[in-house]
Amino acid sequence: MKLQIGEPMIYSYPVHLNHLSIISINSDYEPWFYSNYIQLSCPPEFPNDRTKIVNFFNYDYINPFYSYSPFTKEYKTSRLEKPEQIIPYFKELLSNHRYINIFVDDFYLTFRPAYKLWHIPHELFLFGYDKTAELFHVLGYDTSGRPKEFTVFFYELEAAYMGASNLLENYTTSTWMHYDYQFEYNKIQYGINLSNIINLLESYINSTEFELMPGTVCGVSIFNLIKEYYYNYYYSLTYFDVRPFHLLLEHKNLMYKRMQYLQNYFSLDLSYYISSLFDLQQNYLTLRNKLIKCEISKNRMQTDLFFKTIDSLVDKEIQIYSKLIKELKLL
Repeated sequence: MKLQIGEPMIYSYPVHLNHLSIISINSDYEPWFYSNYIQLSCPPEFPNDRTKIVNFFNYDYINPFYSYSPFTKEYKTSRLEKPEQIIPYFKELLSNHRYINIFVDDFYLTFRPAYKLWHIPHELFLFGYDKTAELFHVLGYDTSGRPKEFTVFFYELEAAYMGASNLLENYTTSTWMHYDYQFEYNKIQYGINLSNIINLLESYINSTEFELMPGTVCGVSIFNLIKEYYYNYYYSLTYFDVRPFHLLLEHKNLMYKRMQYLQNYFSLDLSYYISSLFDLQQNYLTLRNKLIKCEISKNRMQTDLFFKTIDSLVDKEIQIYSKLIKELKLL
């Protein structure tokens, strides 16, 4: 059996892939989705700490999964202690229409890069099982970083789950990893929230810090950290992590799609913004692809060129949103 999953528009990190796969099973979520996912944020340590990430404002390190979404009901339970509990319990949850998010040791999962190479706890999303074949259906990423369904045999999951339990004894600060999470799809009606869109756009271009995330860098100010991150990468031998730049591309693509949605929703002529944001999205697509090619060829883009490109794109974005905010306030 398989629980229904949709096609998420954001999948740069598992928290988005998993959550949006649940709520995008129909179009009911779209007004809420397009009323959010505007503000970006990241910890100030991001340029020097690979465990810190650029992400949408909705993401919260203290409560890192989906309780902020009105389209899911979240249940948090303590991790199982005995191996023989694992398979029957997860099968029962799935049979009761609950999606599952757990932490496992990637060392035991054949489709994960860490397979038989190193031990690391990582989240795993389960949405179905096959009793005859003795396997679970899970979500993950292919080698190009795109979402893909995989299968995990019962014995593999049992070993990976218990392996993570041993690892997590040393992860005392990552308290959310010490729980299992289940989610039910919550079917509700939600209208577009224009005032929230305006407020988030203003906070984005003004880099407004939110009370819920004190000390976090928000809005266009994150691009100063993006430049610092690239500077550190350019003058080091570390590998290139494309995910921050892929998330930026997702952000611009979502801004473009949001304009199309608002044009249809309010019967407006937003063709100028649709065209401008499409061009911006294409510029970020070109930049991301260029950075990937530079990493493959080991011929990295000069820092001054990268800085100049980022500054130009940010200036364009601020101009577009400043004009758009004025127009939306007239509605």
